[in-house]
Amino acid sequence: MRKRLNAFLTALVLVVSLVPGASAAGRRYREVPIFVGYTDVDYMAEEILKEIPTQGKSAREQIQAVYDWIIMNCKRDNWDGTTYFDEEEVYAKADELYPVWLEQAQRGEILVRQEYQESENSYLVPYDSTYYIASFASDMMIQRTGNCAHYSALLALLLGHLGFDCRLIDGEFINGSGSRVEHKWNYVLVDGAYYWLDVRMDHANYDRTGKVTHTYFMIEDTEEWAKRHAWDDTYSTWLAENADLVAENYTIAATALSDTPWSRCSDWAADYLERAHQGQIFPEILWGENMTADISRQEFAAVAVALYEALTGETVPQHTGESPFTDTGDPDVLRAYDLKVVGGKGADWFGPTDPLTREQAVTMLGRVCELVRDGAVGDGSGLYQGGVEPFLDDGAINDYARGYLYFFVELGAVGGMGDGTFAPQRNMSREAAVKVAVEAADRFAQ
Repeated sequence: MRKRLNAFLTALVLVVSLVPGASAAGRRYREVPIFVGYTDVDYMAEEILKEIPTQGKSAREQIQAVYDWIIMNCKRDNWDGTTYFDEEEVYAKADELYPVWLEQAQRGEILVRQEYQESENSYLVPYDSTYYIASFASDMMIQRTGNCAHYSALLALLLGHLGFDCRLIDGEFINGSGSRVEHKWNYVLVDGAYYWLDVRMDHANYDRTGKVTHTYFMIEDTEEWAKRHAWDDTYSTWLAENADLVAENYTIAATALSDTPWSRCSDWAADYLERAHQGQIFPEILWGENMTADISRQEFAAVAVALYEALTGETVPQHTGESPFTDTGDPDVLRAYDLKVVGGKGADWFGPTDPLTREQAVTMLGRVCELVRDGAVGDGSGLYQGGVEPFLDDGAINDYARGYLYFFVELGAVGGMGDGTFAPQRNMSREAAVKVAVEAADRFAQ
């Protein structure tokens, strides 16, 4: 993924439990565009679709129009240095469109592409994630050259904007000689059924003959498809068997009126999350998320920045220059890094998707409070006044966290596990992290 992507998540998240019998009136599947949620990537997709005539066409004709455009306008792994979008212009337009799209998303006029996870009947497939698709499709839109992953990612992105649930499938292509090469292709949901697409291989035919063929276009017969494709069919079989329910979930998401920007939380957390939302401490990266799940380091960086802005009334400026980390260019991570409230896990490694422990969380928020009060980040020793009885597992608390932890205990913002321990190495949930931020904002500001 390229750096500085601005992610937006809709409050109208899809229902991932796939409960049979659910129903909704109003907008139906295919009547609402499905974005990947990265505003610069979605902006480029919208610009490309302006070049492709799809208005007034049937579903199959729309898919073919996009399919043919990719074949005729993209090349395989032969970049000549030409770029088709100016980076700064893209970011500027993305920033301009962000509040517009966010408002539309909250009204169910835009949906975010479904991630199949956190459900007993679902799958989390890395190559089919929105992050993967956004990354590869972004490169393809800018350079118009790539491999099968770029072709299939761009097709999934563009068809999503037309309202189609389009998936990536990973496997091997079987050549005429019987040899196999690593390969990716697509599976798209149309009129209650999934169809196979392989835009890269039809592009190979075009590259060879100069004619657009549709040898691998909209094939429903999986046995026929398997003559030239080999793959673990667990994911694709699940999709095929749940095609109606996948479409129904998009319908439910588009018609639902969401009163909260999160999909699920514990009963005890609802009030804290609402207070965070009202106090602008609930960061956009958590919109639509299951708040009972563990919070990631990247997500918590956004919470820390939001807390700083709430306490000071100041907006933290965007990071300038290159990211100090090789594994992320997330804007909130870099802003938190500039504030010196977060650091890396190595020389140039941040670990954005890694879970955050309870002691790491209170350390980050403690540094925010320290920065607001003293104008600089120290070691937390100046915050804690003493007098709090140590936890039974105090010896397991790292020195860097101890001062911040007992400061929050003294403040009344943090408690233990109910048995006299703190469990410093246990992962912190999203809702617990937001609770601490709300308590810190309320009590520290007094």
